[in-house]
Amino acid sequence: MSHKNSFSFPIRVYIEDTDAGGIVYHVNHIKYMERVRTEWLRSEGIDHYLAGDRGTDPQVAQNLPNSSFSFVVHQLQITYHQPAVMDNLLIVSIEAVSCGAASFVIKQHIERDDIVDGIMTRVSIASAEVKLACLNADLKPRRLPSNIRDLIQTALSD
Repeated sequence: MSHKNSFSFPIRVYIEDTDAGGIVYHVNHIKYMERVRTEWLRSEGIDHYLAGDRGTDPQVAQNLPNSSFSFVVHQLQITYHQPAVMDNLLIVSIEAVSCGAASFVIKQHIERDDIVDGIMTRVSIASAEVKLACLNADLKPRRLPSNIRDLIQTALSD
């Protein structure tokens, strides 16, 4: 974790993440960002997996703690700067940008440490701006839960 208003989490690149050329397949960057959003909320004690009966095995559903909301990506703007390759240790971060009644916007970065001209340097792999919408159990928009709104507002005020 870096600042109070940002959260970082390491992700290792495995062979399953790469294409035939050994480069991380572009969609996996989005998966890494999703994992870090989950880890950010988890680090704050927030469970956001929606329990329900939409095809979920009852034994699985009983272990999902949340029955009142879930998040979906409403908008995603991503830029790829450099390739990531097998065995890279990536640092994926998240930073709050704005907060609405039923959605919020975050910036996410994927970076790695490289030696550039003999100096250890953090290099940008990809960056994105993501708008997440909050939905109820019927998959309709709903207000953000107060604990999540408070988390984002606190991050914005830092």
